[in-house]
Amino acid sequence: MNSKIQACAATLLAAAAPLALAANVATGASVVTTGSGFGLSAGWGVGTPAAPSSLVDGAFVADGQQWNLGTVYWQGGSSDSADTITISLAHAATVTGLLLQGDNNDSYVVSYEALDGTWHTLPDAFSPHGSVADPGAGTVAWGMGVSAQSFAAITAQAFRVDASGDQSYAVSEFQATGQFLPTVPEPTSTLLLLAGLGALGITTRRRARH
Repeated sequence: MNSKIQACAATLLAAAAPLALAANVATGASVVTTGSGFGLSAGWGVGTPAAPSSLVDGAFVADGQQWNLGTVYWQGGSSDSADTITISLAHAATVTGLLLQGDNNDSYVVSYEALDGTWHTLPDAFSPHGSVADPGAGTVAWGMGVSAQSFAAITAQAFRVDASGDQSYAVSEFQATGQFLPTVPEPTSTLLLLAGLGALGITTRRRARH
């Protein structure tokens, strides 16, 4: 096969291939907080809230760090559904595991949005615990910690985080292990690619005759 045709075929295959695999498909996702409790930390002094986008930047805060320092934090009821975090992936993906760094002594319930727009709640909540001992409670650890889960593959385009517990909540990192689904080329893009292949073939045949 002519080398030019081979090169063009390789280009077409690359264009039609799925998006590059990513261990953490939440990287760079859109993050939105909903509710009036965000940024509140009564009784803990003035906190330092982080931007919602920091939840998907791949960076962790120190294990055991105070909950309202450099995190996305909020206060709400003991079973809080009024304040939520929504993480919309860049593209739909198959996901086989999640990791959440959050404040200890709380439960974080994660739901995912399927391709048909319906929301489904994962059966097990995330319960992170830091490793710093609380002087007033013996060996009980406190502060920011990590909780991770693996499960059978799900297909998701977004995730939602709700919390319940001591009414003081924080999340500092959210990661999703999986891979993006293949994207479907726009019809016009496919036609342009086919037209380009045809033109290249005609040019190659003309040169071969000469």
